[in-house]
Amino acid sequence: MHYELPRLYDTSARPAGALTRARYAPAPMQAPQDQQPASAWSTQTRRIQQVQQQKPGMPVPVVLGWILAVLLGFALLVVLSLLFLLYVLGGADPAAWILQAILAAFSLLVIVGVIVLADRWDPQPLPLLLCAVLWGAAVAAGTAYIVNSLIMILAYSAVGDESIAMGIGAVLGAPFVEETMKGLGLVVLFLLGRRYFNGPLDGLVYGALIGEGFAFTENITYYGDAWNNGQVGGIASSVVIRGVIGIFGHAIYTSLTGVIMGLVARKWGTLPGVLIFLVATWPGMFLHFAWNGSATLFPSLGALLIMLIAEFALSALWLGLIAVLVFDESRLTRVRLGEYANMGWLTHEEVTMLGTWKGRREGRAWARSIGALPAMKRFIKEAAALAATRQRLLADGASPRAITHERDLLGRLTSNRSALLTRA
Repeated sequence: MHYELPRLYDTSARPAGALTRARYAPAPMQAPQDQQPASAWSTQTRRIQQVQQQKPGMPVPVVLGWILAVLLGFALLVVLSLLFLLYVLGGADPAAWILQAILAAFSLLVIVGVIVLADRWDPQPLPLLLCAVLWGAAVAAGTAYIVNSLIMILAYSAVGDESIAMGIGAVLGAPFVEETMKGLGLVVLFLLGRRYFNGPLDGLVYGALIGEGFAFTENITYYGDAWNNGQVGGIASSVVIRGVIGIFGHAIYTSLTGVIMGLVARKWGTLPGVLIFLVATWPGMFLHFAWNGSATLFPSLGALLIMLIAEFALSALWLGLIAVLVFDESRLTRVRLGEYANMGWLTHEEVTMLGTWKGRREGRAWARSIGALPAMKRFIKEAAALAATRQRLLADGASPRAITHERDLLGRLTSNRSALLTRA
């Protein structure tokens, strides 16, 4: 059965030189040793011997992700402690700082909720998601705070005007420094969890979490300044501008970097996916520059209304992009699982069940009726991982590690399938 091959997934364009031909040799698809039995949900009549499902060990990227998450958690405690200390030493009320942190956390929770919904098709490992948030909140925000302060000090030394120096730091320095630091977090996660970072949707998920982690820490400082300058009225206006109108701002900027890296990695492999970082931050920098520039140069009420309309339009486009990428991810799953079905690992009815939202719902409902829902959930999850692994094999070439991972997933696919057939 032909499942089409959208050009977006085509990895056949390769360098033809003698040195690169072997590196990019296509990865042959592994064939099953025995013919797979018919689908349980298409016939529900075949019985085979139950295969015990062995619980796999924790993958190395997940272990390293937990270690990094713990280190980044300590880094965030240090950053927040320093910000709190500076706030109190400035003569402000410590209770007000707690309130500002709670208000900043509200925006973070909204973004996390959106990303959880976007990441349902092939969920990313929890420790890597935590690393994304913590990198943005600790490493990116802490470094940007120091570098941006240095830029404003240098600008003040050059021009001698505090307002101009702050404008230079906000409009020219901040977009470059902040998007670069957030983008470096994407590079770290890409290299650490390449097994899971397989396409533009994955890049959007990690990028949005890094961006909103950054916004969490940054918003605390902005809310603190607004409180000191205008008490309740000042912090209210700051929350409206940063926590409502611009709530998706940093998430959008960094997610665009992740989308570009994911697209390139899916089509051309790991090394190009890393190198494209050098230019992948540019769209986010441009949008960041436009936001900061309009807020700094045009602080009037009319300009605020224009910013409101523009930000709402940009947010709507971003949410639409998420929907498109989720659909694209499901289509890629069907394409790659269709190849395994043609080799005999699955039936084509199962590809429809595993590769569509409707099919997944029906599959879970059927498995629930026979008391095999856990096996069905594993079947769906590991089938999506198998499709992503196949795409990575085509993009990166037939590396032994990836082939071993594919073989392991095929073994688990067969075990899950057998368990379901036995219970049917």
